[in-house]
Amino acid sequence: MARLIHRRWHLVTIMLGLLIGYSPVAGADAVQQAERWFANVTTMRADFTQIASDGSAAEGKMVMRRPSRLKITYNSEPALNLITTPVWLHVDQPDERRVTSYPISETPLSLILADPVSLRPAGYETIVTERAGGITQIAIHKDSGEGAGRLTLEFTDSPFQLRRWIVEDVAGIQTSVTLQNMAFGLPVENAEFSLPNYIDN
Repeated sequence: MARLIHRRWHLVTIMLGLLIGYSPVAGADAVQQAERWFANVTTMRADFTQIASDGSAAEGKMVMRRPSRLKITYNSEPALNLITTPVWLHVDQPDERRVTSYPISETPLSLILADPVSLRPAGYETIVTERAGGITQIAIHKDSGEGAGRLTLEFTDSPFQLRRWIVEDVAGIQTSVTLQNMAFGLPVENAEFSLPNYIDN
């Protein structure tokens, strides 16, 4: 009887694995493939649409030069720019002539701007889920401490490339950023990441 129950639970475990599309081997392959994708990206330009869990939406443009440099420009009123360096995330608010800076290590962006990118960082849990429509999700989660929250990266399978990321903070607030019109390998100059000097202006 005990053997029969054990066998049934074994079958249930296999079925659950098939339903959520996850296995340790498949997960490892997807993580390695995603890490190689980031390693092969030198520069990227894209349009994006951002949707927050409160229903608010925004659009804008993004330029990335790996490692460590990213600029996100929102097409919004008031204007807003996010600019990264190897150490800082700068929040530029032109209408208020103000720049506020935060350690990049305290944000999920540090995970995809590192060199090399590691999607199994120490202290985090990484879960891979394959979804219908050829989408692979890699969720990187930490409950507390520096960098706490969840970053979910979504990749298309054909071609394998990043299409969306979802950030969830410790309060459960989600922000989804979907990329469109992606272009790779184009020149990106240092000037694109320069910060305004509001004191002198």
